[in-house]
Formats: sequence, C-alpha cells, structure tokens
Amino acid sequence: MKRLLLLFCLVLTACDQNNTHKDAPMNPLTDINTNLAFTCKHQIIPEASADTDVLFKYARWLQKNNLVNRDKAVDAEIARLYRIAAENGHYKASINLQNGALRGRFALSSHERLRLSQQLIDAKVAAGYYFIAIYLEHGAAGLAQDPEMALRYYRKAADEGNPQAQAFLGEKLFPAKRAPQVAMQMFRCAALQGEGKAANSLGNMLAIYKKYPEAVEVFQLGVAAGDSTSAGFLMHGFSGPEPTDRLFYLALEKDPERARRYEQIGAVLAKYSWAQPVVPEINDIVPLPLPLPLPPAPLPEWDGKLKWLEEREANIPPPEPSAALIEKLAKAKQLNPATGRPLPTSPDFEKDSVAAP
Repeated sequence: MKRLLLLFCLVLTACDQNNTHKDAPMNPLTDINTNLAFTCKHQIIPEASADTDVLFKYARWLQKNNLVNRDKAVDAEIARLYRIAAENGHYKASINLQNGALRGRFALSSHERLRLSQQLIDAKVAAGYYFIAIYLEHGAAGLAQDPEMALRYYRKAADEGNPQAQAFLGEKLFPAKRAPQVAMQMFRCAALQGEGKAANSLGNMLAIYKKYPEAVEVFQLGVAAGDSTSAGFLMHGFSGPEPTDRLFYLALEKDPERARRYEQIGAVLAKYSWAQPVVPEINDIVPLPLPLPLPPAPLPEWDGKLKWLEEREANIPPPEPSAALIEKLAKAKQLNPATGRPLPTSPDFEKDSVAAP
C-alpha cells in the first residue's frame, strides 16, 4: 500500500476512472525537457521466475490465437493468467495486461492500471512511465488530462529506454524541424529495440538527407522488426529508380533478385501485420551491410519460407499451467485463483472487484 500511496503523490489524481480529482498534486518532472539531447538507452526487463513464465507463455499463446475470432471467455482466461504472473513479478505479463486493457481486451480498474504501472517503475522498467504518459494524455485511469505533463512522462519513459516512447517522441520532434537530430536519435534507439515503424521513419529521414547507405541499413532493421513498408522501400530501391525519384531512390544498383525477395517478404508482413510478424533472419535472406558487391551478386539459397510464419502455422502450444501451480502463485500474493484479482485479505483489494470467491 505504501508504494501505491507513493504513486498517488507522484502522478495520481484519482483511483477511479469515474472520479477524476483534477486538483490533486503530482510530480511535475520539471527536470525533463523534451527538446534536450537524447542518450540512447535500452529498456531492461528483469528476468521472471520459471513458474510465472509458464503462466505468461501459455497466456501469450492463447492471446495469439484469439486475435481474429475473439472469444471474451478466452480473453478473461488470458487476463487471469497475466494478472497472477504480473502480481508475482513477471513484468512482461504486466505490460501485456495493460496493453490489452488499452485495446479493450481486458477489464482493468483505474486502481489496477496505476498500481501495475507503479510496480513497473519500482522495478526500473521504463514501460511504467509510458503507461502513465498515456493515461495523462487521454485523461484515463482516473488521471486528469494533462498533455504537457504527459509529454514529460513520455520523455522520462524514453530516457529510461522504452522503445514505444522513443518512437512516439521521434514523431513529435521531427515535424517543422523542432528537433530533428534528437528525433533521429530516438528513432534509431527504438529501431534497435525492434520498433519497425521507427526504423521506417528514420530510414525516410536519412534518405531525405541523402544518407543512403545508412537509410538502407535502417530499413533492414525495419524489415527485421516486421515493418512491411520498410520492405517496400528496399524492394523499390533495388528496382533501379532514377536519382530524380525522391521517394524510392537509395543509390543502389538494380538487383532484381534482391527486389523480388523484399517484395515477397513485404507481402507476408503486410498480410499478417495485425499479428506482429518479425523477420530476425533477414540478413540470412538478403545480406547486408553495405557496400554491396555489384549485381548480380550471389545470394544465399532461400526456400521462400519465414521462420515466424512457419512457427505460427505450426501453432505448437507451450505447456499448460497446472491448477496447483496457479493456486500456489495466487496464494503467495493473496489473489483469487479464479480471477487473478486481490482477495479481501489483500491490501490491494477493491470492493467493486470480482475477487471474492
């Protein structure tokens, strides 16, 4: 409860989404300047215990299989497992739970959202600041809407390594030449952490500045992260556009086979964009870095398959957590094993929750 009270002092204006206290104090983060130079830092998520990871992996598998034909009962089961794992220190489960709530998949109270965010902050996981920033921006989770304060929390999240915050601020800082160099630094840091759209944005910026070799390598990062648009730029770049083609020219020699491979990969990424595809093996299919040998350069043999798609189609489930394991983890944190919510004996219990047996 002390941690939750600390969160109230820092950022909280209410603990109920339907009861926003707009005048409550919060930490203004006055030491944060959204235009100052940026030093890249990657988000670190502490390793979870083996027991909690069983719940997390099974919940994630259920979630992947419940994206299209949504079953609300399955969503409830996913949330239950994520909750129990999160309350036992599995921070990826906490992140997935909050992201799912933002998308309307899981029902989280304002109290839960803020408490889970504070747990992330306490564990030095930058995503905690990112979630608070979202809530401040939109006036959600019981927080009064405050766009200026939200930007400070986005910047804090970015400085602490959150790639989503880095990509978000990159988009904010580049237009109208507000701070293009800082924007590029943030995009690069996010791209190196698997943010495909950030890689695409940075690649386009580098191409505008005619830094073509860097642009090509950054677009490759975008493909690895699953961004179909990055694959499209490389496909067109290897198709021999004229230097006057300001959209697709990347100073590359025409190479039909490379272009074909990027086209094929891009088609898969576009088709499955909703499922967050990735191509970590892209350098084995279309090798970089530059300078490239003149075409027709020999390329590694490729059967046209992508590991991510093969694994998705195989759809092999991870081990299902036993009832005994769920009971043990729930008991350790005073949770109802049937819902994952705090029991009346817990200091985090909410009267309006469905935790009571």
